[in-house]
Amino acid sequence: MYDVAKIPNYRQGINKIDIPVDWMSQLCTVLETRQNDDQTIQQLLKLMVDVTTIDNISIAIPDASNRFQAKHCSRQVENGVYSFPVQHSLCRAFESGSLLVIREGSERPEAFNREALSPMDFSHRDHCLLVPLRLRQTTLAVLVLDLRNVVAGSLPLQELWFICAQLAHTMATQVVPNFQTLYSRPYQRVNENELDAIQQTVAKCGGNKTMAAKILGLTPRQLRYRLSKLS
Repeated sequence: MYDVAKIPNYRQGINKIDIPVDWMSQLCTVLETRQNDDQTIQQLLKLMVDVTTIDNISIAIPDASNRFQAKHCSRQVENGVYSFPVQHSLCRAFESGSLLVIREGSERPEAFNREALSPMDFSHRDHCLLVPLRLRQTTLAVLVLDLRNVVAGSLPLQELWFICAQLAHTMATQVVPNFQTLYSRPYQRVNENELDAIQQTVAKCGGNKTMAAKILGLTPRQLRYRLSKLS
């Protein structure tokens, strides 16, 4: 096991961000040649490293109650784990769908204003940024960015949000057995053919039934009712 996102209270050397002029062309190439989702996600993470100069970026997936695992990492670390403060913040980011920043000297993560572009909105005290990867108001995972080597106020936010959107679309087919189930649907009668799809979705979500219900367009209560009825 490796610790890929343990954020200590110090800052290393600072690097200036110089966005590649052809980053959009690189993104188009990745999406046009997409075949394997895992490979595409790693290519998108590599592009995000080039755009932001942040070399420690990971994608946190819930694998148990209140626990997240770094399923994908820009450093290609397998079975990555997060420190307790980051785990706690990931739970909050995943449940609320809000961007959070972990700051030096702060016990709780603070909200990050996605629309604000002022340099004052990102400072040298910011150690870690958590970005929920969302599609149709459903949180699929949380992107974790180590901010310690980034110049205060210079993070290219618009480019970052754009690549995050592509990551969410790519991850949807991994998390959801049937991609169409991401689109909200009205309540329907229980269908005996649903059981396999429901069980697969719950398994893909690491047993997290709240997340599975969101993905299936159901409330947690509706999901529990279906499981009890079909089982």
